[in-house]
Amino acid sequence: MVTKIREMNIDDLPEVFHIGESLFSSETFPIMYRTWDEYTVTSLFNNNKDLCLVAEYNDKVIGFIMGTIFEKSQSPWKYGYVVWLGVRKRYQGSGIASRLYDSLEDRFKELGVRIVLADIEATNVKALKFFEKKKFERTASYIWVKKSL
Repeated sequence: MVTKIREMNIDDLPEVFHIGESLFSSETFPIMYRTWDEYTVTSLFNNNKDLCLVAEYNDKVIGFIMGTIFEKSQSPWKYGYVVWLGVRKRYQGSGIASRLYDSLEDRFKELGVRIVLADIEATNVKALKFFEKKKFERTASYIWVKKSL
């Protein structure tokens, strides 16, 4: 399967949004679901266009990754943050997520990033295994709490 990884463009935003909407459901990821919305997608795209990539197969977007960079005033290092990564269910397990991540990491390196961060729900075993394969270390456990009213 020949898949092209490229920078996201404005015409990709609806498709990216709908892929994320299909992956980050309230039943599967109750916390992530609440943070996945049109504003988040468009804001990341507008502020970090060079760190928003898509995977394309037969001229159709099948996956995406969105990142950002931040710097802390107390530290000389730049931090890369993988904000969202998603691949259509049909194409999961085919290496698309890995290629998307590797492309983003290359961009992070070019921009002087020294540490890459990602946060993952503890129940998201697939994502945990993916990032462990990419040599990420688990640094801490934290718990999201919620209250429905």
